[in-house]
Amino acid sequence: MSSGRERTVTRLHDELPAIVTRSVEAIRAAVPAYRDLRGPQLDEVEHIAARSLRRLLDLWIDDSDIERDRLAFRAIGTARAADGRPLTDILRAYRVASDVFVRHVVDHHLDDLEPADVADLSLMVLRTLDAVSEAIIDAYTAYRDRLTSDRGQAQAAFLDDLVAGRQNSSGAIADRSRQLELALAGRPRLLIVDPTDPTRPVSEHDLDTILRALGATPHTDRSDRTPRTHLRTRRGTRGIVLLPTTVDRVALDTVCAALDLHGCLMSGRPIADVAAAYRLACDGLDTAPGHAFADRTLLDDGDCQLLVLLTARATADTDAVVSSVLGPLRDPSNTHLLDGLRAFISTGTATAAAAELHVHPQTLRYRLRRAQELTGRDPRHAWHRLALDTAIQLQQLAGPIRTR
Repeated sequence: MSSGRERTVTRLHDELPAIVTRSVEAIRAAVPAYRDLRGPQLDEVEHIAARSLRRLLDLWIDDSDIERDRLAFRAIGTARAADGRPLTDILRAYRVASDVFVRHVVDHHLDDLEPADVADLSLMVLRTLDAVSEAIIDAYTAYRDRLTSDRGQAQAAFLDDLVAGRQNSSGAIADRSRQLELALAGRPRLLIVDPTDPTRPVSEHDLDTILRALGATPHTDRSDRTPRTHLRTRRGTRGIVLLPTTVDRVALDTVCAALDLHGCLMSGRPIADVAAAYRLACDGLDTAPGHAFADRTLLDDGDCQLLVLLTARATADTDAVVSSVLGPLRDPSNTHLLDGLRAFISTGTATAAAAELHVHPQTLRYRLRRAQELTGRDPRHAWHRLALDTAIQLQQLAGPIRTR
């Protein structure tokens, strides 16, 4: 080994953090599945890049056998298969990082190197990429074969990853959905249910009964190979079901009541945001008073946003409370309905509210019915009155509705 190569390797060790940063930036720019990674997943990519590039330096120095790293790269292949990242994107990420590394050496240290050093570097990178690709492909394929052999178990694992936030790339979600023969909605509804009896957990039978009531195929039925539009799993005592956007809320509320379940039905969020919806729903269910379920078994996004605000959680968002509770009433065309609702809540009766607004009591009652139809909230119920009143007050504090 030339003295120039030895000096270059010493300098490269000092420059490695900057090379890793550029490598990760290049990977995110070139590989779609890595573009949306955040938090722990991005940290993991940076850690793997740093470890891999450090290993390239070692191999360039001592020409040791890459085979001893095979187990580590097999573990990476298994992990990427589990989180649904496309295999081609994984291998491309290694090629991109290697390209950044080689170009840095050529651009900054070529004058210190002999032709043999550059040739050894190029051959070493090619051999390493070949060995790494083989190890990752073998492990990735083996894990996928095991995963897809039991479709129900694999689909439950997919939902586990979604609610845990291990799957937040739209590209990876689409790829894994295709592999598991799923046809999930882009903005699905997320159902989280708890038993009203805290001494028992939600059962597999409960979840299958919910799916049958909605006309969906339970996961225990393996004879139907039609792409499923739903997923279901359990966490602790709770059941979790990912449903199509068109699910019948009334039917869902009815079957949950018959099973002595209550819970929360979240809607309107992209599938990549399932983890955030799940955390919000759990916060709501953990703190909801009994009378929040007085006229229904399922809370919604507005209830959970209100509960997060009332319990002073760091994630509280006043704009979200207003939009999720009032919904269509925020439209300027429905200002008369919102005014009627505000007057009813402040006076306590339809007659007094009508007098305040100088309208006939029947007109006021019609406005209240329309407001209830649009929001799903009856202001005569204590919980709904609290939700509506809070949202109205927050909107007033924020200023008047802007006309279009």
